[in-house]
Amino acid sequence: MNMTARPIELSVHNAVVLATAPLLMIVPYLLTFSPGIGYLTFFLGASLMGVSLAGSSPQRPLPLSAQSGFDSAIGIAIFAIGILAGITGQAAMTTIFLVGFGAAHLALTASTRYSARGA
Repeated sequence: MNMTARPIELSVHNAVVLATAPLLMIVPYLLTFSPGIGYLTFFLGASLMGVSLAGSSPQRPLPLSAQSGFDSAIGIAIFAIGILAGITGQAAMTTIFLVGFGAAHLALTASTRYSARGA
């Protein structure tokens, strides 16, 4: 077994995303983030779930390269929204949550082996 720089199977990646993306949709409302950030994070959480579900489907309607690109883009967007929230004076918890979630998703994406083998 080749344990290279990308040790996480795509199926594990998709399971982790499906388990955590709802947090991105719910936590901003529980912690009373601003409405604009709440709407953005809800959309990004739903997008993450959609990409992950499409990647988990046996018919695989989403090519692996597209899933990898979407995962990276959404992670960068979440991280950037967190940074912008901090710069614009939003509550510290907003910045901490979004930067942390974005960084964790980018780390997961960077560690995922996007290949059909074993997926």
